[in-house]
Amino acid sequence: MIDPERANEIAMEMATETTFKVFSMYRKAGFTRREALELVKINLAASLQRGITRGGK
Repeated sequence: MIDPERANEIAMEMATETTFKVFSMYRKAGFTRREALELVKINLAASLQRGITRGGK
């Protein structure tokens, strides 16, 4: 039986790790903290939109 809470915990952990890695890469590329956060925000919004669009087909 799938435990939805455990599945959500795993997904959140992976999302957090991935988001931090992307943020770190932006910082290493020379973006300021504020710029890196804004880029992460834009990328997350775009990813969510793509997921919604794909799920709606």
